[in-house]
Amino acid sequence: MSSDKSTDSAEPGSPDGAAFDHHEAGATEITVDVAVEHFARDGFEGAKLEAIARDAGMSKRMIHYHFGDKKGLYQQAVAEALQRLHVPEETFQVDSAVPVEGIRVLVDAVFTQFTLHPQSLRLVVSENLVNVLQMDEQPPLIDETGLKLRLDRLLLMGQDAGAFRPGINADDLITLISALPFYRLTNKLQTHNLLGIDFDSEENLAGMHRLTVDTVLAFLTSNIPDTGQSSYLSPLESTTQAQTSLSVYADEDF
Repeated sequence: MSSDKSTDSAEPGSPDGAAFDHHEAGATEITVDVAVEHFARDGFEGAKLEAIARDAGMSKRMIHYHFGDKKGLYQQAVAEALQRLHVPEETFQVDSAVPVEGIRVLVDAVFTQFTLHPQSLRLVVSENLVNVLQMDEQPPLIDETGLKLRLDRLLLMGQDAGAFRPGINADDLITLISALPFYRLTNKLQTHNLLGIDFDSEENLAGMHRLTVDTVLAFLTSNIPDTGQSSYLSPLESTTQAQTSLSVYADEDF
């Protein structure tokens, strides 16, 4: 976790040295963790620095010292939320040479990561809808190159073997895999009222997990005519140029 101030500059009148720096870093991490919860629950406008300071055990003065202002703390909270939703590469390393099983492992990894961090997901959804941060204030994007390369390799293997239909790439799958966890989070009340389904129950969490896996596999294996397109979605030109140097048939083994 990083703060707006260097950790080697202590507050005037405070103890100096590595022990204080370690304590200070831990305090800022706790504050950002608490901020994620408050901003996710109450939104940027509704969240109060006084409440965050109280729950984090840090004074408002020290919050301003470390983060500048409320927006600076919010920016750090969004960055932390995005990091929590990032799928660690070790969780989707696929030993199987069977494309269907490889895709299943990847879908499991993404779905599990999203459901483990509902407040982070809620904060990211809120920021996408409200846009508190301007473009130049957005946290650095999390590098998902590893996940995309793994998906594209599995797709090519499956398409070459005739198991998967053509015209689908990693961007399509990431969009589809993400959609159901996002829906589960943002439509709990509506689904409960209209369908009588409690998305928070363990039974329905497991059911939504199966639904996500089966939806992705059915999408890949369905007998839909080939449109000749390489993907359902078109990335920005700058993104396309950056990805042309990445080979899905790199030397890395499955």
